[in-house]
Amino acid sequence: MIRLLAFVPAILAQVVFAEEISQYPAAFYETNTEAYTYTDKAGHQMPYRLFRPHNYDPKKQYPLILSFHGAGERGNDNLKQLKPWVAGWMDEQVQNHHPCLILMPQCPDGEQWVDTPWQMGSYSFSNTPISNPMRLAKQIFDKVVQENSVDRSRIYVMGASMGGYATWNFAIRYPELVAAAVPVCGAGDPSMAKTIKNIPIWAFHGDADDVVPPSGSQDMLDAIKRAGGTQAQLTIFHAVKHDSYLRAWRQRDLVDWIFKQNKTQTKSNGGDGK
Repeated sequence: MIRLLAFVPAILAQVVFAEEISQYPAAFYETNTEAYTYTDKAGHQMPYRLFRPHNYDPKKQYPLILSFHGAGERGNDNLKQLKPWVAGWMDEQVQNHHPCLILMPQCPDGEQWVDTPWQMGSYSFSNTPISNPMRLAKQIFDKVVQENSVDRSRIYVMGASMGGYATWNFAIRYPELVAAAVPVCGAGDPSMAKTIKNIPIWAFHGDADDVVPPSGSQDMLDAIKRAGGTQAQLTIFHAVKHDSYLRAWRQRDLVDWIFKQNKTQTKSNGGDGK
């Protein structure tokens, strides 16, 4: 059973895909991405993967998905972050309809995208300085956007668990960049809801999550609603624990939903327009 809490009249009038997104062998995701290592001026490094559409044409502009992985994919092998629920939108049918770039940085072992205890759910943004992994991820993001043909009105951020925290955090830090966000089983700071109230957001959580409490998502959605936001929605999976990401990424209507979002539309609907 799925319970949907939405603050919009409807999600979509039409769904392009009727089947779930396919899962491929791990080698598929590795073969179809390029591996890089970023080094900042102080010598800090972060590996990342970049997917470019087949027949990538630099004369065209493509949406960009910034994907934040969970705690289990930390390391420096530049491979573990290529899990299906992270890189699943390399699926051929998805790319045929919605060619895009997918950026997948990898957080080092023992570090977090957001330095806060996951079991506590919501946290204070103002009392949580930007982490080194988040700082490096933003620098990589800037580099990729500058060096590739990116449609800057269609930049999407998503992530699960530790990456769900990162998704909320990135949107709060850089609302002027984000056209839509998909945080899965994460949490943010409800007091910052006004900053992101005009960003289309589709959050997911399991109601039996014993790692990140469901209140982490619910608190954010409630706060956005109180702030006047009308483009945020939350899907709660009944009797699902922390693995709600296994269900969220397979939903075809999510694919259609996110690629319909653009920053130009957000601004015309009363966005901050920063």
